[in-house]
Amino acid sequence: MPSVKLSTGVDLYYETHGQGEALIFVPSTAYSGEVWKPSQMPLADSLNLIFHDPRGCGRSVAQQSVYTIELMAMDIVALMDHIGCASAHFIGHSMGGRIALSLAQNFPGRIKSLIMAAAGSGTAGRAGPDCVPGLPHQLVYELVEMGFEKFVRDEIVDSDTFFTADYRAGHGDEVEAFYKLAWATHAKLPEFVHLVMARHSFEGTHRLQDVRCPTMVLIGDGDTVGSNHVAQAQVLADRIPGAELKVLEGQTHGFFWQDPELTNDVILSWVQRHS
Repeated sequence: MPSVKLSTGVDLYYETHGQGEALIFVPSTAYSGEVWKPSQMPLADSLNLIFHDPRGCGRSVAQQSVYTIELMAMDIVALMDHIGCASAHFIGHSMGGRIALSLAQNFPGRIKSLIMAAAGSGTAGRAGPDCVPGLPHQLVYELVEMGFEKFVRDEIVDSDTFFTADYRAGHGDEVEAFYKLAWATHAKLPEFVHLVMARHSFEGTHRLQDVRCPTMVLIGDGDTVGSNHVAQAQVLADRIPGAELKVLEGQTHGFFWQDPELTNDVILSWVQRHS
């Protein structure tokens, strides 16, 4: 699949699969488009899936060291122009939700519907220490204490962040396989720091009422490890006009990979309903 040199200052890698309504996936902090394969590939039977590596991740190389959520949203708009996609459905996971939210707020004509998956809108939508702008103390402390690779591995393999304890106990091979898949094209440390800075500099909470496209807030009921995404999801559901809240029982941050069949059913039903 191709890379394209975009006017926003990035050589962006992307893939398209399937045909039908366009659905653009925006991955979590530092992850590439590879994380959607093979888990979300069955959706290509019904939809045109568009995956990409955000700037600094995987095979996408930023031509300068500017990383903001707004700029990464503009990267996607430039990609859409390149492939001739006037508008699309969007699903953004975690930080990817912030990127998709920025696009919905600033380029409303380009987005047909939005799924905010385990995402938030910025520090104003958080409580306690999480409401403080800038690099989170807990993240910096754990990154220094563990080292970069162990920090990423702990998030996926050794903690309840992405997968529940019961799932990890019974599906260790699957969890390990996902870690290897994600780590192979994960952003390197310098780019990771840029991405985290961008994530925690973004604030879209006070403009949530500007989102006019149909929106689903999708969250696992156990997604409270580290940053409480359940609380952030409630803020989204309360403030985005007409937003639907969908809570997945027995899931944490990585429901795409813990239960892909359930997740894909939810995604496909939503897109078909808003096509």
